[in-house]
Amino acid sequence: MKTLKRFARNKKAISGLETAIVLIAFVIVASAFAYAVLNMGFLATQKSQQVVLGGLAAASSALVVDGPVYGYSTAPGPTGNITSIIFWLKTASAASSVDLNVNKTTVGFQNPRGVWPNIYNTGGSALSYTVGTTTYTVAEGGATSIVWEVGTGFQLMPGQKVRVTVTLSALTTAPDNTAGNIMKNEEFKVIIKPPVGSVLEIDRYAPAAVDTVNDLG
Repeated sequence: MKTLKRFARNKKAISGLETAIVLIAFVIVASAFAYAVLNMGFLATQKSQQVVLGGLAAASSALVVDGPVYGYSTAPGPTGNITSIIFWLKTASAASSVDLNVNKTTVGFQNPRGVWPNIYNTGGSALSYTVGTTTYTVAEGGATSIVWEVGTGFQLMPGQKVRVTVTLSALTTAPDNTAGNIMKNEEFKVIIKPPVGSVLEIDRYAPAAVDTVNDLG
């Protein structure tokens, strides 16, 4: 009788040990699963942050005009026209740097007589574009030059400034060799597309009487 009771007590001890082992196994499995879930959550949060920051960088402006836009004329007067424009650029407050390399950034121009998608060309053969039935041409060497006034290189950094010169007399449409010039009271646009950030659009009007130097605002 005593032997049976001892056996019963031993059996209860074994059942308790098995239960403890099962509980430990559950805890280990639950811990591993929780770690995997937390790890995926952190990864998803990091990816979401990268997407948000990338969206903000693409939507925000990378370049701003620093100062007025000037128009110059080689034939001023009531019937004169503007043959070149000059303005200055710097990085926007939220931009770290902007790559102004000719292969990264494009500069476009349009007036009532034409649209030139890219007039930023530092050399080589002339650039030609056909839109509909009209051919637009940029003279060899390009119509836009960018000169660093503060800083050097092609990366425009915060605190640096560049001077942009657009030679309108180099823009033509067949057969009009003065199509790029800006006549009095005309609206024109310079469209600068950096590799990152929103497009900078400079929209101005020529004065009613063109002087040698014109402050276009």
